[in-house]
Amino acid sequence: MIPEVDDRARATRIVLRSFDLPGAGWEAIRAPESTAEMVYGDDLLDACLAGFPDPEVTASAESDRFTRYDALAYSVAWVLASEAAAEIAFATLAHERFASAFVAGMAAEVDRDKCAATLLGHVAAPVGGIGARCRSAAHRARLTAADAEGILPIHLELLALAEDRAVALVILADSPDPMDPTDVREVAGRVAVRLRA
Repeated sequence: MIPEVDDRARATRIVLRSFDLPGAGWEAIRAPESTAEMVYGDDLLDACLAGFPDPEVTASAESDRFTRYDALAYSVAWVLASEAAAEIAFATLAHERFASAFVAGMAAEVDRDKCAATLLGHVAAPVGGIGARCRSAAHRARLTAADAEGILPIHLELLALAEDRAVALVILADSPDPMDPTDVREVAGRVAVRLRA
């Protein structure tokens, strides 16, 4: 096979699947265009990836958005031309600068014309690796949505995973309580298995 074809297949294989997620009842939907895309002129993720080695990306794939009640989960995977480029990509995703920009960018998705909630974000702290059998890093954030009906906490996990030339970002959000840490590690572990294949 042509290497680029292999890389496309690998990226597609890596992304999050419904069976990676804890419990049942997850519904898969395609991501809608958001206000953030209009504000940044691109999608939210791309707007936060300063320093990412785009010219070295040989293939990428994005999962469906999986929802269950107030939870959301999705992922993006990249295959790069070399392990050195993949290390730069991983370092970009693992850096607090990326996590801060991603959380701040979520506020742009609030539609003020429709009197939507005010969304305030804060990256609590990097939480280090997550015990996956590959290079890993995680950031945890707590966002607060407030409107006339009250305040709703939203808990966000940003998980960066890397193995040789492949890198993945897994985004997990839940409300009002965070996803169980054991479930977070298990989701990362399932993605990491495919990342290594």
